[in-house]
Amino acid sequence: MDELKKFLDKNKTHYDIGIINNGHYYKLLTPFENELVIRFKWKKNSINKLIEKLKGKDICLTITDYGKYNSLYRIEGTNYKVLIIHAVDSHVQLPDCLLRQFRTDNHLYYIDISKNKIIQGSARNYNTEFGYYSLFFENYLSDNYEKIISEIINKVYPFVKQEVREITFVDLNKKINKLFLMAIFRNPKNIKQINEESIFSQLFDGGYDTEYLLMTEEEEDENLISDYVPVLLVNKTHKGLFVTKSLISRICIKPNNNFMIIPLHPKFAFVLVLKKYYHDMVKEVGENSYIEIEEETGIEKLNFQIYLNAKKNNDDLIGLKTDLDIFLLSLNSKSD
Repeated sequence: MDELKKFLDKNKTHYDIGIINNGHYYKLLTPFENELVIRFKWKKNSINKLIEKLKGKDICLTITDYGKYNSLYRIEGTNYKVLIIHAVDSHVQLPDCLLRQFRTDNHLYYIDISKNKIIQGSARNYNTEFGYYSLFFENYLSDNYEKIISEIINKVYPFVKQEVREITFVDLNKKINKLFLMAIFRNPKNIKQINEESIFSQLFDGGYDTEYLLMTEEEEDENLISDYVPVLLVNKTHKGLFVTKSLISRICIKPNNNFMIIPLHPKFAFVLVLKKYYHDMVKEVGENSYIEIEEETGIEKLNFQIYLNAKKNNDDLIGLKTDLDIFLLSLNSKSD
């Protein structure tokens, strides 16, 4: 066990110690010696290579159970076991399917708010961390959240391009509520704040994590946007909308009307408007109405508000390269 710990420490791989009881792993603060289990995350398709490396260090593992999301081994000559959680490189906050919409020539560009500098990256690698989520939770996010984003984009984009004349949403409030949940609980800052303020989180060794909080919230089926109505915003200008790493930004479209915006594409977003405002909007322009921005000054003002959110939260500001260049140039000229 000690040699395995040294190997994992050398490879900067986090691990913990516990026991398995009735098929469930329990992490222990003060583990006892009987049938200890060491648990860590590793890429599924690299486990065989790992076993060969360990064998070269006289650590021989024998498979006892193999599943889609984890593998259990016994260290030969001991009662110790090794539980390997299958993991991948996870997008911590914004998923790849959303980031791809904001690419320029297959590159992702964003403003590092702390430096007011444009950085070139890729949608595939932006804000990723190996093992931040388990493979199980990655699939859970794909099925329950990222499919919603792709579905909405595939439905709205033809409407924005005027390839279809109208669109109908099914369970839009429920779907946007899911995206709202995703944005909240995939934000490490929010998880940290919840753990700092929650007495019950202290009962969890290490505090709550995204996987526990998001799945628990889903089971409770709470509508976090019950006071709001999601309204489509269509950008008809030549400029693109920005999005922050936190996804949701607070904006003001009209005086004394504070809303929240969820950009899903440079050409459209969903605005969470208060129910009273929405009812007034329906009276004025009818059912199935949406917000349309035709003047570039309107998008510029909206992007500036999204930028202020990014600055307040020390978030990256993501957008199309030309739009970011012009915005940063304008920002620098104002500060001179």
